[in-house]
Amino acid sequence: MQKVEADPVPVHEKVAHILEASIEEQAGKFYIVKKRIIEISVENHAFTCMLEHDISFEGVLKDGYALNKAEIFLLPEEYPAFFSALSGHTIPFPVQYRQWQRVNPHIISVCMESIEPPEDFAKRLATALQIIEKFSCPVKK
Repeated sequence: MQKVEADPVPVHEKVAHILEASIEEQAGKFYIVKKRIIEISVENHAFTCMLEHDISFEGVLKDGYALNKAEIFLLPEEYPAFFSALSGHTIPFPVQYRQWQRVNPHIISVCMESIEPPEDFAKRLATALQIIEKFSCPVKK
């Protein structure tokens, strides 16, 4: 009989790698630090903004499930591609998933929550974020 060994890579490091982001931990909650630069055009003016997505997970159970949350900021023209990538991912949405939007004239805030392994949530989200990167200005480090 083979002995199953625990994965030596902590889940928060896996999530940080998947999302190509840094991660911070506070009181058992992990915050993923992911920024993007967008350009908003209003009439004849363009504004460049740096936004920080709000992505986190907490309460990882022995079965690997956790409460995952994200608020992602999109330009209206990015939303269809983002949602298509998110909903068409090979990892389906879990039973305990909800999503809602806050729409302003120049930006859409997509909020989502799920109970699933943080790695699954991150993989689905990373794919959708990669799709919209072509709309973004490059982030200067």
